[in-house]
Amino acid sequence: MNISELTHVWSEATQLSDALSAFPSSITQLVADPADPIGSARPAQAILASSALQYDADAFAQLPKLRIIVRTGIGIDNVDADAATRHRVVFCNTPDGPTESTAEHTVALMLALAKQVKPGMEQLAAGDFAPRAVPLGTELMGKTLGLVGLGRIGGRVAHICGRGLNMRVVAFDPYISPERAAEIGVELADLDTVISSADFLSLHAPSTPETRHLINADRLEQMKDHAILLNLARGPLVDSDALLDALDNDRIGGAGLDVFDPEPPPPSSRLRTHPKIIATPHSSGTTIEGRARIESMAVAAVLDFFNDRQPKDICNPDVLEYVQFANS
Repeated sequence: MNISELTHVWSEATQLSDALSAFPSSITQLVADPADPIGSARPAQAILASSALQYDADAFAQLPKLRIIVRTGIGIDNVDADAATRHRVVFCNTPDGPTESTAEHTVALMLALAKQVKPGMEQLAAGDFAPRAVPLGTELMGKTLGLVGLGRIGGRVAHICGRGLNMRVVAFDPYISPERAAEIGVELADLDTVISSADFLSLHAPSTPETRHLINADRLEQMKDHAILLNLARGPLVDSDALLDALDNDRIGGAGLDVFDPEPPPPSSRLRTHPKIIATPHSSGTTIEGRARIESMAVAAVLDFFNDRQPKDICNPDVLEYVQFANS
C-alpha cells in the first residue's frame, strides 16, 4: 500500500475532534448523506464507522474501492467481520479510546442512582423543597460491585470503585486469569454468585449470540431486591421487557442504561421515562478526551494501512491471508 492510493475517506458520523487534520490535504473527506449513506461512501478507500449503520455483505458489495474500515469505538457487532474478509477489507476498532470515559460514566450513573439524584431533581423542578420526601439514598462504601466482564472498561471500573470508593468487587469473566484479577483487587466468581451477591451489577461483556439477554427474568430474580443494574456495554445483553417488569414489581432497585435494544429505543419506550431508570443516549464515550483518543486512533489506523504498516486492533485477522504489510 502507498499513501498515494488513499484519495477519499468517508465518515459515518461527524468527527468531534481535529483528528482528520492528520490526513494529507490532497485527500477528499466525505461525510454521510442521510438519504443514501452507503452510496455516499462509494468513492472511499477508507471508512470511519460509527454504530448506527450495519456493514454487512450487501454494504461491502456496494463499496468496491474500500480497503479499510475502522470502527470509532470498542463495539464491533454492527460490522460483519467475515463479509469484510471476503471483500479483502481490513476491519479495525479502537478499543482503548473510550475506556476512561465509559468507566467514569458507569460510576456516574451508579452514584446518581445510589444518591436518588433523579427524584430529587424532579421534586425541585416541580417547585417543591422537601428533602425528607426524597427516597433515602445509600452509600457505596462497603457495598458489593458485581462485574460481568473484566476487560479494559470493567477493569477500570473495578479500580475506581475498589480503590477509590472502598467497595468489594466481584467479577465473572472466563477469560481473565486469577493473577490479573488479584492485581486489580477483584474476586473472581461464577456468574450466579456475582449476580446474587451484587448491590450494583455492571455489565461489560460483548454482544454475541451467547450473551443475548444474558440478563433475563431468571437472572433478575437472582438479584437483591435493592440492587442496581448498569448496562453501558450493549443493549442486547438485557431483556428490556423483563427489566421493566422487575422494576415495576420492586424486584430490583433501579437501572442505569446507556445502550438499548433496539437503538435508539422508540420514543414511547418506558426505558426513557421510568422513574427508577437513569438513561443516557449511548453517550458514555462522548467526552472531549474520549472522542479525541478514539478519532485519533482511527485516523492512525488508516494512515498505518496506507503507509504499508499493519494497523493495530485488526478484528478480522483472517484478512491477513490476502493483505500483507511490509511493516507488520
